[in-house]
Amino acid sequence: MPERAHLDPELSFHAWLAVNRIPSMLAYWDRNGVCRFANAAYLKWFGVPPEAVVGRPIQDLLGPTLYAKNEPHVLAVLQGVEQTFERVVPGADGVQRHALACYVPHVADGEVRGFVAHVTEITKLKETEAALRHEQALRQRIEQHAAELKALLDERSEMLQVLAHEVRQPLNNASAALQSAATTLAAGGEQVASHSLARARAVLGQVLARIDNTLAEASLLSGHEPITQHDTDIDTLLAMVVADMPAGERARIAVDRQSAARTASMDTGLMRLALRNLLANALRHGPADTPVVLRVQDSDEPLGLLFEVEDHGPGIPADVRPRVFERGVRGGSAPGHGLGLYITRRVMELHGGTAGVARSDATGTCMRLTLPQSGG
Repeated sequence: MPERAHLDPELSFHAWLAVNRIPSMLAYWDRNGVCRFANAAYLKWFGVPPEAVVGRPIQDLLGPTLYAKNEPHVLAVLQGVEQTFERVVPGADGVQRHALACYVPHVADGEVRGFVAHVTEITKLKETEAALRHEQALRQRIEQHAAELKALLDERSEMLQVLAHEVRQPLNNASAALQSAATTLAAGGEQVASHSLARARAVLGQVLARIDNTLAEASLLSGHEPITQHDTDIDTLLAMVVADMPAGERARIAVDRQSAARTASMDTGLMRLALRNLLANALRHGPADTPVVLRVQDSDEPLGLLFEVEDHGPGIPADVRPRVFERGVRGGSAPGHGLGLYITRRVMELHGGTAGVARSDATGTCMRLTLPQSGG
């Protein structure tokens, strides 16, 4: 039979048994502050035997420091006012535990006879609240850092835009002047000088292409904003891409128009950049006397268009092929920083499409861009 030394005689055994087994702490203190009952959870919390609590004043149990904190609540409940408050209470093992205490007055015949103390441990709840506050503070710091980083990125993008404008315009002017001079010299029979100017213009074209790729990577493609797509005339797009190539290389480009579609939804500038990168790559890797095919086909799965660029070069090395669209990856001894194909892949990702190697062997390489269309 359970120990009954802390049982008031007026309580029935079954009521005492039920109260003694609940996890919450229950005790009854009379109007003189003397304990008349304490359940097992109450005794366990303080780590004392029943005789150290029942029949003894509350000051003996709580000690002078804790009692001084609780005394206003004791005095108030003995005036008939229910009290609810939180307190950090030391346990028997010395561990500080958070508790929610409720003092309920016992009133009989209009007189306060004592009060019931109902105490629930809320240490885990407090630890959870503290963890949530810490997480919230951490999240706020992360959001602040993200905002600061975005501001820096926006500033960098703005500076790059200014730099690109300041550099591209003079280079475009120089390229036009070289073209004019080469045409004039060629008409006068100065073929050697004309060829030299044409080579210089081709170098300027490469510089401009790299500026465009670097600018795209540093601004739009490194962000997370959705692109704006418009219906674009496909033939106009292809003509612009071919015109972007060096004048001496354009004759090598054969456009194979297998799709009957007149327009497609896209960001025209980005698609032009992606196709230009593929064409420049194909022209660079294919022998000078071989054609490069720019092909447009319909796609059923997914519904949309396929843009293919095919050359007759030596193919992509097997160890490079799976990574050829990654940033910084270059095939063989190709010049540059490995941005072109990476930019192309990012452009297609922003369109919800893909960029990949359709075929690559000793007879050449075929790069494929898949541009999905809504079909609406």
